Amino acid sequence: MSRDEAAQTPAPEAGSGQNQAVPPQVPADERPRPRYGEYAPPGWTWTPPQEAATEASASTADANADRPASPWGATAQPAPSAAPGAPAGRSADRSWTTALLVFGVLGALYNTLSLISAPGAALQAAQTSASMLGLDGPTSFTPGPAVPFAIGVGVALQIVLWVGAMLWSRARIRAGRLAWWVPLLAGAVAFVVVVIVQIIVFASDPDFFATLTQLPT
Repeated sequence: MSRDEAAQTPAPEAGSGQNQAVPPQVPADERPRPRYGEYAPPGWTWTPPQEAATEASASTADANADRPASPWGATAQPAPSAAPGAPAGRSADRSWTTALLVFGVLGALYNTLSLISAPGAALQAAQTSASMLGLDGPTSFTPGPAVPFAIGVGVALQIVLWVGAMLWSRARIRAGRLAWWVPLLAGAVAFVVVVIVQIIVFASDPDFFATLTQLPT
């Protein structure tokens, strides 16, 4: 071919397939489609449980190493803080409340015996009191029909007051509140009940009660 013919030959186009590079073919993935996490994501490695525990211990040791050491060579631990709002005298209040409840049991037993024996001891008590005051005491006493009922109500109230004081005191102690005054209040009410029942017993005999209220002439 001459120089003139070579110059007249058209150059190949830039977009022809002869001069383009053929991209490499990617091999097809012949693995089955993953189901339920069968294939882990790239870069994930499984750590055995023992190695995980070792890493956790190492991280704990590193954290303890950052804490200041105590004078005895052990790692200084933070001092436990007191519970917020805890009353300082809770133990003393619990002890006093328990002791007062025990005395309350004895007081309830004494009041019960006093109420039961009130009709029989009324005449002797009235004669003793009259002799100490220089008065002529009564010579007889006949309890009225309402006396057994009044005594029964008084005895029941002694038991109810003590049980109520015990339950109320326990509830206040569990709530962190002072409870020592609850047995004292129950004891005061129980004493008032005894006095009222004894007045009912004495007043059940009009002649006997009139003699008690007689003034010296």
